[in-house]
Amino acid sequence: MKPDNETGSDFSKEKASFVDLLTANYYRIHAFVLSMVPNDADADDIMQETATLMWKNFDRFEPGTNFVAWAVTIAKFQVMRFQKDRSRSRIVLSEKTHDLLIEDNKHLEHQMQARFQALQKCIKHLPQKDQEFLQLRYSQGASAKTVARLIGASVGAVYRHGSRLMDLLLRCIRQTLACDEL
Repeated sequence: MKPDNETGSDFSKEKASFVDLLTANYYRIHAFVLSMVPNDADADDIMQETATLMWKNFDRFEPGTNFVAWAVTIAKFQVMRFQKDRSRSRIVLSEKTHDLLIEDNKHLEHQMQARFQALQKCIKHLPQKDQEFLQLRYSQGASAKTVARLIGASVGAVYRHGSRLMDLLLRCIRQTLACDEL
């Protein structure tokens, strides 16, 4: 990805591309690491090392290929290195166990994808006003106080409305997934 005569613009585009891909897939990669290293702090450290290594090697990533698969491969080796470094004081998983966890992670990833698709479908069935509420409160991260001020409601009403929408969406997701299994 980095040509020899790289300009600042090319570098900025590459940096933006990397940031976009990492941001869009961070939780999937982190979930994989967490499935291999159940300690949150260790998983966070490994994710930092993985992200750094991914950035250093981003010129080896082929655009249009599976970024998550590429990232998980790097993460797998970071986990193995981490566990090797800690092997003197902890139980280390065998490569076969690692492979089984990876397969289990693929199944979990498929389930998460199905749930996410069901959520998107359920949100589309909500009235526009509720979709805008969800966008403001959860996608944009606006505080309950800010949302209350914008829509002319009390903070308590914002929390209650958000809770009702979450319950409604949860029921819809469960129904959608149950119908998809039939």
